[in-house]
Amino acid sequence: MKSNIQFILTGIPDVDDGYIKPDAGIYEVDMFYTPEETIKTMQELGQNVICYFSAATAENWRDDYGLFDESSLGLELPDWPGERYLDIRKKNVLDVIKKRIDTAAEKGCNAVEPDNVDVYSNDNGFSPAIVPADTVAYLHLVSEYARSKGMSVGIKNCVEILGDIFPDVDFAISEECVQYKNCTAYANFTTAPSPTTIGKPVFEVEYVDYTYSGRWSDQGVALSPELFKTSNKNFPGLNDEKLRRKLCNLDEPGASLETPYLKINTIIKTLDLNGFIMFCDGRVEKTRTKDVNKGGVRRSWSREKIWRRMGGVTGNT
Repeated sequence: MKSNIQFILTGIPDVDDGYIKPDAGIYEVDMFYTPEETIKTMQELGQNVICYFSAATAENWRDDYGLFDESSLGLELPDWPGERYLDIRKKNVLDVIKKRIDTAAEKGCNAVEPDNVDVYSNDNGFSPAIVPADTVAYLHLVSEYARSKGMSVGIKNCVEILGDIFPDVDFAISEECVQYKNCTAYANFTTAPSPTTIGKPVFEVEYVDYTYSGRWSDQGVALSPELFKTSNKNFPGLNDEKLRRKLCNLDEPGASLETPYLKINTIIKTLDLNGFIMFCDGRVEKTRTKDVNKGGVRRSWSREKIWRRMGGVTGNT
């Protein structure tokens, strides 16, 4: 299950010149903004494409916002005017999300990542309250429909229900499990919760700020990765190689680049989720991207909380 992944949620990959860096094998992109032609070219270049969309918030800059009933809409997300929580128990919500899954299938996505389904952990304004069991039931229906369209399904965070949703998802994405000290929550996911099942991939993303005084190749490879200076305000006193080893769990007993801790696949990015990517061996590359000019792709609320804890500073790109 050792694998790499690249997340591009600010802009879209630019593959007009017939190449893509890094050759990660898996890319996650914004489902709405990434054209079918781009996805097809990425696949021709050997990349599987995960299409991201929010499945538990309604964003008023999305073309299908008007399909949500007013009764399905909850409170706005803090600091994000125009984005409201969704009552995932409503048939109306599932119907709209099924249309999003249809779009992903029509574009040729290999998988989908329905984000923000941990709505139960937020002040969403619904009464009676949404509870974890509601998310489990909702994800079962979302997954069943996506799989019927030939796509795999992933889940982000939601560590409280990982065991319950194991049969309904094919991979998991974790944000900052090192910071939150909950990487071990994914142990049963990667090694399988029972003897009759097999483990599934977990992709972990950690965040840094950085400066770099070296040069890049024409295809976006950092030619002097040793010149990167990295920091993370959650780990004062750790920088550069020591910080990278911490974020990649390389100092855990038995962990190495070839045998990652708990079989978790870790990459390091900046919070704006653009083309920058640092691998656990210290290599750095930068995917060439295009602006979408459609109001921008906003960070999810979970990432926004992380963003503000780190001081709202992006890496230099």
